Amino acid sequence: MIDIGVQRKGKAYYPVSEEDELEGLVYPENKVLRAKITGATKIRSYRELCCYWGSCRYIASLDINDDLNTKEKVDYLTRIQCGFVQDTVYDDRTKRVHWIPRRLDYQSCNQSASHAFIKLALEQHSNLAGIDDVDKYVAFLNELGEK
Repeated sequence: MIDIGVQRKGKAYYPVSEEDELEGLVYPENKVLRAKITGATKIRSYRELCCYWGSCRYIASLDINDDLNTKEKVDYLTRIQCGFVQDTVYDDRTKRVHWIPRRLDYQSCNQSASHAFIKLALEQHSNLAGIDDVDKYVAFLNELGEK
């Protein structure tokens, strides 16, 4: 079983992104498939999320330093730098402040907060990549297939 995003156009259903299309290719053409279709809370910012994760992968591939050499590290530091923080914890033992970043899941984050965070994150990532215009950066990611 696979879980992909589709959208209805006329009487047909089409994948939302290229990733969804590629995942759907595991089944041969003209094979009858069973689908469970629900309303789209998952897809509300799906393209933005794909772009954000692709940007995190790209920044990690630049290997700028050891703090930004994996997608997960780039994601964590981006959330902290953008102020996308759920809680702050002070550790008395080490005398350090730790930030707990907010989650981007659909139960914890509404559409407007998600959109504002991703917009700011892509601005920071485009600066790290040396591209001044965010739209050019997103187009660059699309060319690389990192969306």
